[in-house]
Amino acid sequence: MKVIGVVTSPRYGKVNQETLSDIVTSKNIMDTIYDIGYEGNVSNSEALLLSAMWGAANEGAEVELIYPGDPIPKFDGVVLSTPVYFGDRSSILHDFINNVDLKDKAVGVVSVGAKRNGGQETTNIYALYDCLDKGAVITGNGPPTAQYGGTGWAGNKTAIVNDDFGIKTSYGTGRQVAKLSEILKASESDKIPNIVFVVVTKELVDMKLIESFKGSNVEVVDITSNYIRRCVACPICPNGDLKKDYKCIITNDDMAKVHGPLLHADCIIFVSGTNDTNFQVFMERCRFIRRDHFELSERMYSSVSKTTSVTDILPLRIMTNMLRQNMFGLPFFKEYKGHRNITIPTYVKMIEKYTKKSITVRQASGTDFKYTAVGYEDAKINEKAYRD
Repeated sequence: MKVIGVVTSPRYGKVNQETLSDIVTSKNIMDTIYDIGYEGNVSNSEALLLSAMWGAANEGAEVELIYPGDPIPKFDGVVLSTPVYFGDRSSILHDFINNVDLKDKAVGVVSVGAKRNGGQETTNIYALYDCLDKGAVITGNGPPTAQYGGTGWAGNKTAIVNDDFGIKTSYGTGRQVAKLSEILKASESDKIPNIVFVVVTKELVDMKLIESFKGSNVEVVDITSNYIRRCVACPICPNGDLKKDYKCIITNDDMAKVHGPLLHADCIIFVSGTNDTNFQVFMERCRFIRRDHFELSERMYSSVSKTTSVTDILPLRIMTNMLRQNMFGLPFFKEYKGHRNITIPTYVKMIEKYTKKSITVRQASGTDFKYTAVGYEDAKINEKAYRD
């Protein structure tokens, strides 16, 4: 498989293929980035991209850097790298997304802003969402943080060498793009996939679409018909009986019943049309699933959105929430006033094909991740108070 890294900073250096080969075979990417970055031979976003290429190469991918004006080779996955402009990508990256065929390609994004809250996450999110609309399959940076890609903090050239966290998130992005590329190239499993539809907006359920998934085991979970309590943000999550699948401290609602189908799903598809509170409460309560060592890791997700409002951003919110669960995002089905972005047969075929491919890879390699509570300190609390 081949993963390319796309440089879109106007102040890039230029790393040739020989130097890139030396970088991806180095033992310590932090020291390598420090040496190259400190000399000022690369831009900050370019340095993040080198870290991503190191991660992809360590997953077995062939890697190549693409600079503005370079011909685009055949590739299976791509890491897009950009500086932040007002919370968004560079115009060079914008042109790449618009002009390069990303259909059926694995995509991740790394970005660098001059401030800690400099728009890195919005930049990554906007780019990933646009890539979904181009037919790409998307990923974040994976554990231990499972966020929206690489997020660097650097203004002046060479400043990126001081941002170990940003460099590590970029390494994770490259690693995840390589993993996803492997899935997209894999053979389809003979196993019948389990596809779970999570109904967020009941009145907009399209049974014709759901019933079209004839090659799958289909289950519909209507969160509007279940009583789900709000998350209480307890610092001991996950808890409960650790020998059981359900590990939320709250047991006097229907979340355990909802959790069961999610646990056995190979692909989760959200059915929505409005910014409904049902989704917000459900999303909060999925905290224990993520903290239980990324229980839904490297499974597929998508969204079926039928709406009459151009201001509806629920599909975008679904995308970001599921990336935090370390899942891979398939293109969404969208319908606005009867106009669809994709036909039902094409959508069904795409979902079933890539879900079966993901099963093949998960069965072969497994998904043994460990959750680390980054940003939290140990806390002692009264467990009974949270249960009640």
